[in-house]
Amino acid sequence: MAAVIGACLCACESSNNHSDDPIGSVPDLPTKRSNVDEDTYLRLSAFFQTELHHSYYRDGGEVYPGFFGELEYDAQPCYLINNMEEFQAAYKGNEQLPDVDFERYSVLVGRTYRIDGSESLGIYNLVDEDDHYRMHLAILRNVNPDYFYTADIGDLFYWELYPKRESKPINIDRRVVEQVIDYQKGPDLLKRQWTLTGYVDENGTAHQVGGPWGDERLYISFENDGLIRGSSGNNSFSGNYHANATSAFLFSGDGVGFSGNLHLSDIGGTSVKEEDPDALYFASHIGEMEYFNVDFYYLRLYNSKGEIFSFRDSMLK
Repeated sequence: MAAVIGACLCACESSNNHSDDPIGSVPDLPTKRSNVDEDTYLRLSAFFQTELHHSYYRDGGEVYPGFFGELEYDAQPCYLINNMEEFQAAYKGNEQLPDVDFERYSVLVGRTYRIDGSESLGIYNLVDEDDHYRMHLAILRNVNPDYFYTADIGDLFYWELYPKRESKPINIDRRVVEQVIDYQKGPDLLKRQWTLTGYVDENGTAHQVGGPWGDERLYISFENDGLIRGSSGNNSFSGNYHANATSAFLFSGDGVGFSGNLHLSDIGGTSVKEEDPDALYFASHIGEMEYFNVDFYYLRLYNSKGEIFSFRDSMLK
Protein backbone atom coordinates (compact mmCIF):
# COMPACT_ATOMS: atom_id res chain seq x y z
CA MET A 1 0.00 0.00 0.00
CA ALA A 2 1.39 3.37 -0.97
CA ALA A 3 1.96 5.56 2.04
CA VAL A 4 0.76 8.75 0.38
CA ILE A 5 -1.43 9.64 -2.55
CA GLY A 6 -1.20 13.38 -2.86
CA ALA A 7 -2.45 14.54 0.52
CA CYS A 8 -5.36 12.14 0.58
CA LEU A 9 -4.41 8.94 2.34
CA CYS A 10 -7.03 8.20 4.96
CA ALA A 11 -6.58 6.81 8.43
CA CYS A 12 -4.46 9.71 9.59
CA GLU A 13 -6.60 9.23 12.66
CA SER A 14 -9.13 6.50 13.22
CA SER A 15 -11.56 5.26 15.80
CA ASN A 16 -13.41 1.99 16.16
CA ASN A 17 -16.45 2.70 18.30
CA HIS A 18 -19.62 0.77 19.11
CA SER A 19 -22.87 2.69 19.06
CA ASP A 20 -26.52 1.89 19.50
CA ASP A 21 -27.54 4.82 17.31
CA PRO A 22 -27.57 4.69 13.52
CA ILE A 23 -25.91 7.66 11.86
CA GLY A 24 -26.44 9.48 8.59
CA SER A 25 -29.13 8.72 6.05
CA VAL A 26 -30.13 5.91 3.72
CA PRO A 27 -27.12 5.06 1.54
CA ASP A 28 -27.58 5.25 -2.20
CA LEU A 29 -27.33 2.03 -4.10
CA PRO A 30 -25.04 2.29 -7.14
CA THR A 31 -27.21 4.29 -9.55
CA LYS A 32 -26.86 7.12 -12.00
CA ARG A 33 -26.22 10.42 -10.26
CA SER A 34 -27.79 13.70 -11.35
CA ASN A 35 -24.76 15.87 -10.42
CA VAL A 36 -22.08 13.92 -12.31
CA ASP A 37 -21.59 12.74 -15.86
CA GLU A 38 -23.50 9.51 -16.49
CA ASP A 39 -20.87 7.92 -18.74
CA THR A 40 -18.10 8.57 -16.21
CA TYR A 41 -20.16 7.10 -13.40
CA LEU A 42 -21.06 3.97 -15.35
CA ARG A 43 -17.44 3.41 -16.43
CA LEU A 44 -16.30 3.65 -12.82
CA SER A 45 -19.15 1.43 -11.66
CA ALA A 46 -18.13 -1.33 -14.08
CA PHE A 47 -14.44 -0.96 -13.14
CA PHE A 48 -14.98 -1.07 -9.38
CA GLN A 49 -17.45 -3.92 -9.63
CA THR A 50 -14.65 -5.97 -11.20
CA GLU A 51 -11.66 -4.70 -9.23
CA LEU A 52 -12.91 -4.23 -5.65
CA HIS A 53 -12.10 -7.68 -4.31
CA HIS A 54 -9.51 -9.33 -2.09
CA SER A 55 -6.31 -10.60 -3.69
CA TYR A 56 -6.51 -14.24 -4.73
CA TYR A 57 -4.59 -16.81 -6.76
CA ARG A 58 -5.85 -19.06 -9.53
CA ASP A 59 -4.51 -22.42 -10.65
CA GLY A 60 -1.00 -22.01 -11.94
CA GLY A 61 -0.15 -19.31 -9.43
CA GLU A 62 -1.60 -16.36 -11.36
CA VAL A 63 -2.42 -13.56 -8.93
CA TYR A 64 -5.49 -11.33 -9.10
CA PRO A 65 -4.58 -8.50 -6.73
CA GLY A 66 -7.75 -6.42 -6.80
CA PHE A 67 -7.70 -2.66 -6.34
CA PHE A 68 -5.76 -2.49 -3.07
CA GLY A 69 -3.53 -5.55 -3.41
CA GLU A 70 -2.56 -7.52 -0.29
CA LEU A 71 -3.99 -6.04 2.94
CA GLU A 72 -3.98 -6.81 6.62
CA TYR A 73 -7.41 -7.99 7.78
CA ASP A 74 -8.18 -4.71 9.60
CA ALA A 75 -6.70 -2.29 7.06
CA GLN A 76 -8.85 0.73 6.21
CA PRO A 77 -7.34 2.46 3.17
CA CYS A 78 -9.37 5.39 1.88
CA TYR A 79 -8.39 7.65 -0.99
CA LEU A 80 -9.89 10.81 -2.44
CA ILE A 81 -8.26 10.81 -5.87
CA ASN A 82 -7.85 14.03 -7.83
CA ASN A 83 -5.71 13.11 -10.84
CA MET A 84 -4.70 10.09 -12.93
CA GLU A 85 -1.28 9.88 -11.25
CA GLU A 86 -2.96 9.42 -7.85
CA PHE A 87 -5.39 6.93 -9.38
CA GLN A 88 -2.55 4.84 -10.81
CA ALA A 89 -0.52 5.03 -7.57
CA ALA A 90 -3.48 3.77 -5.52
CA TYR A 91 -4.39 0.93 -7.88
CA LYS A 92 -2.52 -2.37 -7.44
CA GLY A 93 -4.29 -4.34 -10.15
CA ASN A 94 -3.48 -5.03 -13.77
CA GLU A 95 -6.39 -3.54 -15.71
CA GLN A 96 -6.52 -0.25 -17.57
CA LEU A 97 -7.99 2.54 -15.47
CA PRO A 98 -11.20 4.17 -16.70
CA ASP A 99 -11.04 7.73 -18.00
CA VAL A 100 -12.07 10.41 -15.51
CA ASP A 101 -12.09 14.18 -16.07
CA PHE A 102 -10.30 15.17 -12.89
CA GLU A 103 -10.78 18.84 -13.72
CA ARG A 104 -14.42 18.22 -12.82
CA TYR A 105 -14.46 15.22 -10.50
CA SER A 106 -12.88 13.49 -7.51
CA VAL A 107 -13.04 9.71 -6.99
CA LEU A 108 -13.39 8.20 -3.52
CA VAL A 109 -12.47 4.57 -2.96
CA GLY A 110 -12.00 2.72 0.31
CA ARG A 111 -12.09 -0.52 2.21
CA THR A 112 -12.99 -1.55 5.74
CA TYR A 113 -13.59 -4.99 7.21
CA ARG A 114 -16.15 -7.27 8.80
CA ILE A 115 -15.46 -9.84 11.50
CA ASP A 116 -18.07 -12.32 10.26
CA GLY A 117 -21.15 -12.63 8.08
CA SER A 118 -23.32 -10.75 10.55
CA GLU A 119 -21.72 -7.43 9.54
CA SER A 120 -22.43 -5.37 6.45
CA LEU A 121 -21.52 -1.88 5.32
CA GLY A 122 -24.18 0.54 6.44
CA ILE A 123 -23.84 4.28 5.91
CA TYR A 124 -20.69 5.96 4.68
CA ASN A 125 -20.40 9.69 4.45
CA LEU A 126 -17.41 11.95 3.74
CA VAL A 127 -17.70 15.17 5.77
CA ASP A 128 -15.54 18.27 5.24
CA GLU A 129 -14.04 19.43 8.56
CA ASP A 130 -11.98 22.41 7.28
CA ASP A 131 -8.39 21.14 7.35
CA HIS A 132 -9.37 17.47 6.82
CA TYR A 133 -12.23 15.18 5.88
CA ARG A 134 -13.87 12.70 8.22
CA MET A 135 -15.15 9.48 6.73
CA HIS A 136 -18.02 8.16 8.82
CA LEU A 137 -18.34 4.39 8.38
CA ALA A 138 -21.28 2.66 10.06
CA ILE A 139 -21.01 -1.12 10.16
CA LEU A 140 -24.35 -2.84 10.70
CA ARG A 141 -24.12 -5.98 12.87
CA ASN A 142 -27.03 -8.39 13.06
CA VAL A 143 -27.32 -9.68 16.65
CA ASN A 144 -30.49 -11.72 16.03
CA PRO A 145 -29.91 -14.96 17.98
CA ASP A 146 -31.91 -16.91 15.40
CA TYR A 147 -29.21 -16.30 12.78
CA PHE A 148 -25.89 -18.15 12.83
CA TYR A 149 -22.76 -16.74 11.20
CA THR A 150 -19.42 -18.43 10.73
CA ALA A 151 -16.29 -16.54 11.77
CA ASP A 152 -15.28 -15.04 8.44
CA ILE A 153 -13.16 -11.89 8.35
CA GLY A 154 -13.87 -10.16 5.07
CA ASP A 155 -13.78 -7.02 2.96
CA LEU A 156 -16.30 -4.19 2.86
CA PHE A 157 -15.54 -1.91 -0.08
CA TYR A 158 -17.07 1.43 -1.03
CA TRP A 159 -16.60 4.12 -3.65
CA GLU A 160 -18.15 7.36 -4.87
CA LEU A 161 -17.79 9.96 -7.62
CA TYR A 162 -17.99 13.59 -6.47
CA PRO A 163 -17.91 16.95 -8.18
CA LYS A 164 -14.35 18.22 -7.71
CA ARG A 165 -13.23 18.34 -4.07
CA GLU A 166 -10.11 19.73 -2.46
CA SER A 167 -7.29 17.34 -1.52
CA LYS A 168 -7.08 16.92 2.26
CA PRO A 169 -6.20 14.15 4.74
CA ILE A 170 -9.04 11.78 5.62
CA ASN A 171 -9.69 10.57 9.15
CA ILE A 172 -11.77 7.43 9.68
CA ASP A 173 -14.62 7.20 12.19
CA ARG A 174 -15.76 3.57 12.19
CA ARG A 175 -18.79 2.64 14.27
CA VAL A 176 -20.43 -0.73 14.76
CA VAL A 177 -24.19 -0.50 15.19
CA GLU A 178 -25.88 -3.58 16.62
CA GLN A 179 -29.44 -4.35 15.56
CA VAL A 180 -31.73 -7.38 15.71
CA ILE A 181 -32.52 -7.99 12.05
CA ASP A 182 -34.98 -10.53 10.68
CA TYR A 183 -34.68 -10.67 6.90
CA GLN A 184 -38.00 -12.51 6.67
CA LYS A 185 -39.69 -9.29 7.80
CA GLY A 186 -37.98 -7.09 5.23
CA PRO A 187 -40.73 -7.35 2.59
CA ASP A 188 -43.31 -6.36 5.24
CA LEU A 189 -41.97 -2.81 5.00
CA LEU A 190 -43.39 -2.69 1.49
CA LYS A 191 -46.97 -3.26 2.66
CA ARG A 192 -48.24 0.29 2.65
CA GLN A 193 -49.52 2.78 0.11
CA TRP A 194 -46.73 4.79 -1.51
CA THR A 195 -46.94 8.16 -3.30
CA LEU A 196 -44.62 8.75 -6.24
CA THR A 197 -42.30 11.73 -5.70
CA GLY A 198 -39.92 11.42 -8.65
CA TYR A 199 -38.09 9.18 -11.06
CA VAL A 200 -34.89 8.86 -13.04
CA ASP A 201 -35.49 7.78 -16.64
CA GLU A 202 -33.30 5.43 -18.64
CA ASN A 203 -31.29 8.41 -19.95
CA GLY A 204 -30.29 9.32 -16.40
CA THR A 205 -32.49 12.43 -16.27
CA ALA A 206 -34.18 13.14 -12.92
CA HIS A 207 -37.85 14.20 -12.87
CA GLN A 208 -39.68 15.60 -9.86
CA VAL A 209 -43.36 14.65 -9.71
CA GLY A 210 -45.83 17.14 -8.29
CA GLY A 211 -44.66 19.38 -5.44
CA PRO A 212 -42.29 18.61 -2.57
CA TRP A 213 -44.52 15.75 -1.42
CA GLY A 214 -45.11 14.28 -4.85
CA ASP A 215 -48.37 13.85 -6.70
CA GLU A 216 -51.03 11.94 -4.78
CA ARG A 217 -52.66 10.80 -8.02
CA LEU A 218 -49.62 8.57 -8.52
CA TYR A 219 -49.42 5.74 -6.01
CA ILE A 220 -48.87 2.03 -5.55
CA SER A 221 -50.04 -0.26 -2.77
CA PHE A 222 -48.47 -3.59 -1.78
CA GLU A 223 -51.06 -5.77 -0.07
CA ASN A 224 -50.84 -8.74 2.27
CA ASP A 225 -52.28 -11.18 -0.22
CA GLY A 226 -49.43 -10.65 -2.68
CA LEU A 227 -51.38 -8.18 -4.81
CA ILE A 228 -50.04 -4.85 -6.00
CA ARG A 229 -52.44 -2.14 -7.06
CA GLY A 230 -51.91 1.38 -8.22
CA SER A 231 -53.22 4.50 -9.86
CA SER A 232 -51.66 7.31 -11.84
CA GLY A 233 -54.34 9.77 -12.81
CA ASN A 234 -56.70 7.89 -15.10
CA ASN A 235 -54.12 5.15 -15.54
CA SER A 236 -54.31 2.14 -13.26
CA PHE A 237 -52.67 -1.22 -12.84
CA SER A 238 -52.87 -4.37 -10.76
CA GLY A 239 -50.88 -7.54 -10.50
CA ASN A 240 -49.02 -9.92 -8.23
CA TYR A 241 -45.70 -9.43 -6.49
CA HIS A 242 -43.12 -11.47 -4.64
CA ALA A 243 -40.26 -9.85 -2.72
CA ASN A 244 -37.35 -11.09 -0.66
CA ALA A 245 -34.81 -9.02 1.29
CA THR A 246 -31.17 -9.71 0.47
CA SER A 247 -29.42 -7.02 2.55
CA ALA A 248 -30.06 -4.55 5.34
CA PHE A 249 -28.88 -0.98 5.89
CA LEU A 250 -29.13 1.74 8.51
CA PHE A 251 -31.45 4.63 7.90
CA SER A 252 -31.59 7.98 9.60
CA GLY A 253 -33.07 7.93 13.09
CA ASP A 254 -33.68 4.60 14.74
CA GLY A 255 -34.03 1.69 12.42
CA VAL A 256 -33.00 -0.67 9.66
CA GLY A 257 -34.13 -0.69 6.06
CA PHE A 258 -33.89 -3.45 3.49
CA SER A 259 -32.84 -3.93 -0.11
CA GLY A 260 -33.86 -6.93 -2.14
CA ASN A 261 -35.34 -8.54 -5.20
CA LEU A 262 -38.84 -7.81 -6.48
CA HIS A 263 -40.77 -9.93 -8.96
CA LEU A 264 -43.98 -8.58 -10.49
CA SER A 265 -46.34 -10.69 -12.59
CA ASP A 266 -49.80 -10.55 -14.16
CA ILE A 267 -49.56 -6.80 -14.74
CA GLY A 268 -51.96 -7.20 -17.68
CA GLY A 269 -54.57 -5.24 -15.73
CA THR A 270 -52.73 -2.00 -16.48
CA SER A 271 -54.98 0.57 -18.17
CA VAL A 272 -53.40 3.68 -19.69
CA LYS A 273 -56.00 6.33 -20.52
CA GLU A 274 -54.26 9.64 -19.81
CA GLU A 275 -51.69 11.63 -21.75
CA ASP A 276 -49.96 13.12 -18.68
CA PRO A 277 -46.28 12.20 -19.28
CA ASP A 278 -45.51 11.30 -15.66
CA ALA A 279 -48.62 9.15 -15.38
CA LEU A 280 -47.82 7.38 -18.65
CA TYR A 281 -44.22 6.76 -17.67
CA PHE A 282 -45.15 5.42 -14.25
CA ALA A 283 -47.91 3.11 -15.49
CA SER A 284 -45.92 1.75 -18.44
CA HIS A 285 -42.75 0.88 -16.47
CA ILE A 286 -44.06 -0.55 -13.22
CA GLY A 287 -44.04 -4.13 -14.54
CA GLU A 288 -40.28 -3.89 -15.18
CA MET A 289 -39.23 -3.30 -11.56
CA GLU A 290 -36.68 -5.84 -10.27
CA TYR A 291 -35.23 -4.40 -7.04
CA PHE A 292 -36.43 -2.47 -4.03
CA ASN A 293 -34.86 -0.33 -1.31
CA VAL A 294 -37.22 0.50 1.57
CA ASP A 295 -37.24 1.90 5.08
CA PHE A 296 -40.10 3.05 7.27
CA TYR A 297 -40.87 6.17 5.21
CA TYR A 298 -39.33 5.90 1.76
CA LEU A 299 -39.25 3.39 -1.08
CA ARG A 300 -37.24 3.18 -4.28
CA LEU A 301 -37.89 0.73 -7.11
CA TYR A 302 -35.27 -0.09 -9.75
CA ASN A 303 -35.13 -1.91 -13.04
CA SER A 304 -32.25 -3.20 -15.15
CA LYS A 305 -32.44 -0.24 -17.56
CA GLY A 306 -31.34 2.19 -14.88
CA GLU A 307 -34.78 3.62 -14.15
CA ILE A 308 -35.46 4.49 -10.52
CA PHE A 309 -38.83 5.41 -8.99
CA SER A 310 -38.88 7.18 -5.60
CA PHE A 311 -41.87 7.14 -3.25
CA ARG A 312 -42.85 8.33 0.22
CA ASP A 313 -45.28 6.71 2.62
CA SER A 314 -48.64 8.23 1.63
CA MET A 315 -49.35 9.00 5.31
CA LEU A 316 -46.12 11.01 5.69
CA LYS A 317 -46.32 14.78 5.27
